[in-house]
Amino acid sequence: MHSKRGETAVGPTLSRPGAGLPAVPRNPALEALRKFREGLLGCLTARGDALFELADAVACSDRPVRSLVQLSLEPEFRRGHGALYDALAAGRVDDERLFCLLTRMLAPLVDGPQARAWIAGHDVIDHQMLDRVLSRVPVADAARVRDACARWSRVRVAIDATPYPRPRAECSPGRDHVHNGSCHCKGSSRTAPGWEYQLAAVTGHLRTAWAAVIDVRRTTPATRTAATIAQARAVVRRLHATGTAGPAAPLLVFDAGYSAAALTDGLSGYPAHILVRLPAGSTFYTDAVAWPGKNGRPAHRGLEVHCLEAEDLAAAAAGQAPRGRKKPLPPNPEPDEELILPDTPLYGTVRAEAWHDVHPQLHGGRGWFEGRDPLPVLRGTLVHVSVDRLPDGRDPHRQLWLWHAGPGPLSLDELWRAYLARFDIEHAIRTLKGSLGLTAAKVRLPEQADRWARVVIAAHAQLLLARPLAADLRRPWEKHPDPGRPLSPGRVRRGFRDIRPRLGTPSRVPKPASPGPGRPKGTRTGPATRHLLPGEADMPRIPKPPLTREKVKS
Repeated sequence: MHSKRGETAVGPTLSRPGAGLPAVPRNPALEALRKFREGLLGCLTARGDALFELADAVACSDRPVRSLVQLSLEPEFRRGHGALYDALAAGRVDDERLFCLLTRMLAPLVDGPQARAWIAGHDVIDHQMLDRVLSRVPVADAARVRDACARWSRVRVAIDATPYPRPRAECSPGRDHVHNGSCHCKGSSRTAPGWEYQLAAVTGHLRTAWAAVIDVRRTTPATRTAATIAQARAVVRRLHATGTAGPAAPLLVFDAGYSAAALTDGLSGYPAHILVRLPAGSTFYTDAVAWPGKNGRPAHRGLEVHCLEAEDLAAAAAGQAPRGRKKPLPPNPEPDEELILPDTPLYGTVRAEAWHDVHPQLHGGRGWFEGRDPLPVLRGTLVHVSVDRLPDGRDPHRQLWLWHAGPGPLSLDELWRAYLARFDIEHAIRTLKGSLGLTAAKVRLPEQADRWARVVIAAHAQLLLARPLAADLRRPWEKHPDPGRPLSPGRVRRGFRDIRPRLGTPSRVPKPASPGPGRPKGTRTGPATRHLLPGEADMPRIPKPPLTREKVKS
């Protein structure tokens, strides 16, 4: 058979395109993203195709998500707007399978090539020499030393909550007064009616805008402590089950507002460290000192260590009463360990001091320890960090007091730097809410909001996986990115629509369908049930005055 120039002659046998040519190496980042998308579709057990395309629409949209229905206009969502709402109302997500997928694939990606190069230049421990030295040490002690030295390979997980405001949704059940830091109310009562979602994210060793969200859970103020402990246990279990925890125990970092004593008791026996910021005014105690020949009842507590501000610490050292107290407090005892880092580029001179084997005073009549008898003695390390200045040049207005507990000791330098890395989850929450629309869906039921939160987190995970593939599509007025830093989530999202055609989609093509008959004529469902907020049931309901003609005109 003859062929024209530029055409291929078709013989009796057909060969595979590219046969006989050298194999083209596949991009590992592209293959990892394709594998994640296939696994994500398997986690969506009902209305999976619609939920999957909804996540694609969130990741590919070129504008911040402000409403749910606008996503049905994106070309990645090939269904109608009715399928969008039906997916959130009747869809199902296998949470355990989804969170295991996120833990297995996202946790190793937080530290990019820049962070790994920086770690390689700072990790100066000779592990071969360490192994030879620890070969003559008991197994339990050697394991604790290896865990304390595994600073650069330790997984750090930050856990924090964010509000989902629904102030006017009287027909939505499960609402409560949740803390809302963006509220402009005066005083400390910055709350808003709505739901609250608590996220767990793996943070890297370099300060970036990226954090790998691996778990999300809806909480309430009444059950926040129990839900936090259950979530932390599940995160630790998945890290060890998927093999991403590594040889060292992970470090869970919490901001102020969490009970350090409850977290220490709830995670006791788990292979994990906890680091909690303490509120000012907390008091811890050393063990009581006893000696032979002392008469009388032995003391329960020793010296007091007060978590005070700088002015109050100076007043206690001078024998004066701190602010808000009538009697002077005894000065804190000498710390067991001190660390001074002079001339750091962002904070100036950093001073850290620690008191080991201290314990808080527990109350058994309320909270996590209600009904416990006898109360446990929870020992840990109290850390006080002071700096000369903040990164923006301001003077520090608050002191940093941290509580650490875990299977072994950790260095002070690792602890205070790990808490600073906790702020990466704040940037991730800002991206989830400001760009991806975590709180933009005005749905009625909290179960629908749960599914929407998982869709948004899946979209954010795809952006993290696509970070090595994205091109820098800068606007003319934007600056060049720092070569030592990865692209920001916003710039990766800007180029994700160009990456998606190379991936394909595992979701099925929608089938053509005609509109249903709708609601039969003459049927009425009646008004929706109103759900009162906690505390409103006992408040008298003041009826609204009827509208008059004069009020309508005004």
